[in-house]
Order: sequence, then structure tokens, then C-alpha cells
Amino acid sequence: MLRSLALALALFPAAALAANSASAPAPASPAPISGVVANPSGAIVPNAQIDLVETNGNIAASFHSSGDGSFQIVAPHPGSFTLVVSEPGFGTVTTPVVIAAPAAVASASALAHLNAAPLKIVLPIAALSTNVHVNADSDEDLTAGDENHDASVMTAGDIKQLPIFDNDLQGAMSAFLDDSATATGGSGLIVDGVEANRATVSPSAVQEVRINQDPYSAQYYWPGRGQMEIVTKSAADAYHGQFNFLFRDAALNAQNALAPSKPPEQRRIYEGSATGPIFFAPKSSFLASFNRAEEDVFAVVTALIVPTPDNPDGVLAANVSAPTRDTEFSARAAHQFTDRHSAYAQYSYEDWNGQNQGVGGQTLAEAAYNNRYHEDDLMFHVDSTLSPVMINQVSVVGEHAFSHNQNVNNAPRIYVSGDFTGGSAQANALSTEYNFRLFDVIQWNRGRHFVKFGASIPHFSRRAYDDNTNELGSYTFSPILAPDGVTVLTSALENYQNNRPSAYSLNSGQVHFTYHQQEMGAFIQDQFKVSPRFSITPGLRYDWQNFLADKRLGFSPRVSFAYVIDPQSKTVLRGGGGIYYDRFGSGPLLDLVRYEGVEPRRRAVVTSLDPTAAPPTGCVPIGNCVDVAALPVARTELQSNARIPYQYNYGLSIERQLGEKATATISGYSMREIGMFRSLDINAPTPQSGYTLRPDSNYGRIRQMQPAGFMTGSGLDVSYRGRLDKWFTGWGRYTWSHYASNTDGIGWYPQNQYAPNDNWSDASFDRRQRIGMYAMFHPDSVFNLAGGIFSNSGRPYTVTTGADPYGDSLYNARPDGVARNSQRLPSYVDLDLRWGHDFPITGDKSDDAPRLGLSAGAFNVLNHQNPSWVNTVASSSGFGEVTSVAPPRRIQIGMRFQF
Repeated sequence: MLRSLALALALFPAAALAANSASAPAPASPAPISGVVANPSGAIVPNAQIDLVETNGNIAASFHSSGDGSFQIVAPHPGSFTLVVSEPGFGTVTTPVVIAAPAAVASASALAHLNAAPLKIVLPIAALSTNVHVNADSDEDLTAGDENHDASVMTAGDIKQLPIFDNDLQGAMSAFLDDSATATGGSGLIVDGVEANRATVSPSAVQEVRINQDPYSAQYYWPGRGQMEIVTKSAADAYHGQFNFLFRDAALNAQNALAPSKPPEQRRIYEGSATGPIFFAPKSSFLASFNRAEEDVFAVVTALIVPTPDNPDGVLAANVSAPTRDTEFSARAAHQFTDRHSAYAQYSYEDWNGQNQGVGGQTLAEAAYNNRYHEDDLMFHVDSTLSPVMINQVSVVGEHAFSHNQNVNNAPRIYVSGDFTGGSAQANALSTEYNFRLFDVIQWNRGRHFVKFGASIPHFSRRAYDDNTNELGSYTFSPILAPDGVTVLTSALENYQNNRPSAYSLNSGQVHFTYHQQEMGAFIQDQFKVSPRFSITPGLRYDWQNFLADKRLGFSPRVSFAYVIDPQSKTVLRGGGGIYYDRFGSGPLLDLVRYEGVEPRRRAVVTSLDPTAAPPTGCVPIGNCVDVAALPVARTELQSNARIPYQYNYGLSIERQLGEKATATISGYSMREIGMFRSLDINAPTPQSGYTLRPDSNYGRIRQMQPAGFMTGSGLDVSYRGRLDKWFTGWGRYTWSHYASNTDGIGWYPQNQYAPNDNWSDASFDRRQRIGMYAMFHPDSVFNLAGGIFSNSGRPYTVTTGADPYGDSLYNARPDGVARNSQRLPSYVDLDLRWGHDFPITGDKSDDAPRLGLSAGAFNVLNHQNPSWVNTVASSSGFGEVTSVAPPRRIQIGMRFQF
């Protein structure tokens, strides 16, 4: 009785609206209503109550959202209804709908045509529903920051239909990340609201992957265009599962453009997930997933080596076996303690092995290494409805990981400038990490305010590193150039044949290192509803870290706004901006731990040798002509008073609905980064000595990390997302952008250490034009087709001479008059296609019924060569020639069973 009264009160406005709509079409078999239920944070809401209510207030049908938040409910007849979705602790959402018969068209244009596209129902916390301005055919608040339609979103349904190579969701979505918005340590990855190293569940257990969902939120460290969010499925109260098998074989593939022959490659992927109630524990459920990938692949070597009678040209093209094995699984147990409190615990495991890694291009098989990576993750998550206007989400994660490299061949490493790298990888090392993460977010609503605040500890880690890299030494062989800096007197390959190296390096001393990486942050933001059509969201973030700066903290103000220009066409103007600090990862910190100080803990020597001297000052082995123990050591230090680099990011966008449920967006954005890091040898040989003598002869190279660089750039996006009609759905974007800088990052050195600012040019990631698009044609039919189109102009690269005119053993000198990043790689073009369909295997054809799926996909259908690197050394006989290419056309077939 109380439930019926509550429904009647909730439905009074909807009933009035439906009473004024056109009369219902003639009786016919209506299509089901489908969609997904989520909370304001984007997490799905399982077991939500869903009622389909007629205009007279009677409940025509009832259902609960499944474990992945999805629902499908069939109306008893065509006509006007109201969909009512409720869940304790959240506001009830009512959505007027018109269900049309297959041949009829609903006359109420402001109502949802649910048989055309699924709904996304977002349940606000209890009081929020009274303060939002929703559009006519769903519950979305057009002014909310996380309703930005410039986002790229891949749903669980998309994952089943799109051409995704090897089920690699992160790889597929990375095409939509913006390199300018990522940090030195890479783009951000958020899994269920927590920063992570990887997706901790298999692909079939993923509910959604999204980029740029809330571009300027203070909640996140990165701008929206620089991070990827993965939302996993929840454990369900009914048994569901999905198992996939993917297969590739060289017999179906094209041949790599640089390979001497087509090698016998094959890949097998076994993947799946299952969820359901835990029968012996009431109100408890589980989610389990696994992924096993067995890849027998080959790297292609394209190098110039010493000519032989069998190979008089000295051109080497070879296939090198590089197999990998990856095993992952996860297990989650969830429990609903009360209507207001739920929690889950999850364990995730990964073990990856790769043989002959690091080979390909100009790197020979002898310079390969084997790698094993292992990671364990234990996560506890709690959702609490603290009051009708406040919810709290807490996640605690413990991680253990290690990575072990072993040389395939133990010998000194050989680098012949512009021709080949061989000898050995010199990569023996073992790194281990124990890390603790904490994320706590509270959402609170009062009046016109929707407030989020919280704190995070993404890294509170103890790391250890056993460093046996370069323990047998490395030789560099470079050309001898005439005084004009162009004419080659003796090639690098000839000096290699004659055992005349131009540089030598060696690591020795302490091997085991321990260090700590600590990062913490806090934020607060308030989405303030100025009016039903306008909201502004100011926010403030604070971050701290324990390394790479004397000033280790910073405040980051952020702000965004949204104005609904026209509710009928859903035309919305959005904008925002903020400050973002750089994030580095552990590499620079480890360099300081090993090499900082007057007496570095790890002894490293780097010395220039003169192959033109009589006799040459270098030889092989080096001990025959040089006292290595007496060579001055190298050091690494941080510039005094260094501070963390930061970016200004800001932009505007305007979006408008197209067709049934699609949106087109035009957005412009700019960024400025202040104090980018670079490296500088502050003990480089001086110009006064003809670049032969270092200022402090007690040391070799002294690497100083300096926050002295600058970067600027702008971009323009034209994007599309959604379902245009029943024949076409998808998303994608065209981007024009340009970025310029005077450094390529913390590990980059200028060519002349005494002119470090003379390097302004295009940024190394600058690609003027990019297109990325995923589309599905007639997705609900057996005669469907899905495609992906990706293309971009080439990245820039720097031409070098291969010689060392500045005597610093960096070998990054450019020909006279040639700027940094002055040349570009060829453009990239990729077309991917997939057909697939799930066939019922019983008489039951509902979505939950058992189905068997078959699919076939083709990647790089056009078999475009897509060069990924070229020989950049002007003194080499192979200068400008392509040394590596992207994979050729490959065919992937799959089989799926779901229940």
C-alpha cells in the first residue's frame, strides 16, 4: 500500500504529461526497454527496483537491475508509461517513455524512444533529484561536469561488438588519449575510482572504459584527456557468465613488410568471468575472472652489419622468436550488510613471461633479454550511505610486484652508430615493490550544492632494486667526420671492424638499493546550480610527494562550468581550466638513489675515446689500453631549489544532440607547461678546450636534472558519440593540434651542454592531425559490421650525425643548421573490421538466456606499412630507411559462450 502511494505521488507529473500525448498506436509486439543503472560516481547499481507504470498508476511490470547494473523489461503493450527506478539511499528517478509498435512512431517528441536506444539511469543521492535540470528523455543532468559528451566511452556491449585486438581494452582506448595531457610517468589509469598499474579484472568483467569523462575535476590528478577510467562489473545476485576464446595464426595473416619471410606466429587467448550469489552466505555474491594469453610471435630485425661472402651488402633482415605467456585472474566477494552499507574484497593476480625481449629494428637477437613480471593486488572497498544526502566510498589496496630481467647473452654491449646494437642487452636487474594505496571520497548534497571531497595516497611504497645492468661494459663505435661535419672519413662500421671504439661505459660497485616513493593528495569541489540551466564547479586540489623537488607540494585550483543553451536540442556550452602538476614514476628517483652524492653508491664510468689518435686511445677489450679502475665516475644530482613542473590546461566546447541519441561536439583547448625537466651534463668538456677537457677532472659526466624547460600548444577536436539511428552507433573524433617545446623530458640532453635553450621546436609527440573512430552498423542484426578507423600524421624525429663533436659521449649532435625534431615519420593509417553474432542455443531468446557467439575480425585491413621508426643517423649508409613497421594485416577469430 505504501509503495503504491509513493509511486502515485512520484508519477503525478508524468501521468499528466502522458495524458496529453498522442493516442497509443495499434496493438503490436513492443520492443523491450533496456538500459543500465549507475550512481553519481559512475559505479553501476545492482538490484535496483525498476517499475514500468501505466498512466493510471498501475504497475505494468517490475524488475531488478542485474549484477552489472543492466536491465531489460518488456511492456505489455505499446503506449505511454513511466519508468520508475529506486534504490535505498538514492533519489527515485522517473522517466516518461512512449513505447511504439514496430510500425508506429511515437508522437511525443520530448519522450524517450526506448526501443531505439538503451537508457543510462543515474540515481542521485536522495535530495539531489530536486535540484537538477534533466533533459526530456533521460535522467541526465546536462549541467553536470561528468555528463561531458566530448568523452570517449566504451561500454560492456561495445566490448562484445567492436574490433578490439587481443581483447586489449586499454590499447584500444589509448588512441583517444591526448599526449599533451599525460604526465612524464605516462597517462593515468583509474580502476573503480582507484589509481592502478593495470586493469585488475579480465575484459568480460569490465562494465565501461572512458576518457575525458570530467575534464577539469579536482578529484583527479590528470586532466580528463590524459587519464583512462575503468569501471568493473559488480558481483550479481543471479548467476551469469561469459567465456571467450580468441585465435590468430600466421596462415591467415599478411607478411610484415620488413620480414624476410612469414614466420609461424600464433596467439591463443582464453578469457572469461562469472558472477552470482554465494549460496552459503545470504546477501553475498562473487565475481571471478581469468585471462590466459599464449603468444608465439616474432620480432623483425633490420640492421646493417659487417659484410660477409654470404651477405656482401651487410643488410640483415631476420625473424627472431619472442614468445610471451600471460596469466591473470581475480576473485571478488561482496556483501550487503544493510540497505546503507555494502563492501567487497578482491584479490588479483598476474604473471607474465617474455622471451627475447628488446629485439627488433636495429637491435640484434644477441642483445635480447628475458623478463618475468608478477603482481598481486588485494583490495577492500566499502560503500556507505551516511545520510539521505551523503555517501562515502573508501578503497584500500595492497600491492606486491616484481620484475626480473635476465640477459640472453652475457657479453659487452655493442652500439654501432646508425647500424646496429648487439653484443648483449646488459639488462640484468630485479625490481620489487610493496605499495599501499588509499582512496576516500565523500559526496554530499545540500540545496544547490553537490560537494565532493576526499583524500588519496596513490603511492606509499617501499621499493628495492638489484642493479646488475652494464656490469660487463658497453662500447660505442661512431664515425670519423671531416671538419665540415658531414663528409664521412671512416664509418662507424669500419671503426667497429678495426676495434676502435669512441666511448666506453661500465657500472660497478653497490648492487642492492632500497628507497621509498610517497605521494599523497586531497581535494574538494562544489557543483553549484546557479540556475536549472547553468552550473559552475570550482575545486581545489593539494598534492605532495617526497622526491624530485625542494618544494614538494602544490595547490591546484580547478574550475568548470556548463550552460544549457537549448534543452530541446541538448545544446550545451562547457568550459573550464586548472593547474596540473607533473607525475614522474620511480625512474628518476632510482637514478638519484644510485648515483647522487660525492661518492655515488653505484659506480658508473663514461669516457670518450679518440679512434683518430695514433695509436687510438680506445681498444677492445678496453683493459688492454685503459685503466678502467682509474676512470672518473659519473654522478646524478637534482638542481637546487627545484620545483615540480606544472601545466595550465583550459578549454571550451559546445555540444548538440544529433538523431535519436547522439551528440556532436566541437572543443578547443590549450596548455602551457612551466619548468619541464631536462638533463644537463654540468661537467661537460668546455668550448675553450675544444670540447676535450671537463671542468672537474675528478668526475666524468655529472647529470643535473633541471626544471628549466617550457612547452605550449593548442588543439581543436570535432567529435561524435552515440546512436544516430537503428543502423549506426559509435564514437570518434578528429583532432588538429600543435605542440612545441625546448625539451623532450627528464631523460633528454641538449646537443650542446653550453647552449641548452637552443632547442625550441615541435614536441616529440606532436601529430598535427589525428582521426580515431569506432562504429557499429546494424548492431542488433546477424548482418552486422563493426569497424575502427585510426589515422594520424607522423611524429617528428631528430637527425643526428652519429659523432661526438662535443666530447660528452652523448652522440646526439645534429648536422649544422638542422633543428631538433625537424623531420617526420610517415603517416599512420589503420582500418579494422569485425563481424560477430551471439546465437541462442535454447528456445529462450531473452538476454539472460545461454548463447553461443562467433566472430571474425581483420586488423589493418588495408595492409598499410605504417613505418614506426627510421634510421636517424646521417652518417650511416642506411640513413632515412625504415627500420621498423607496425604489424601487417592480421585475422582474429573468436568464440563466446555466455549465460
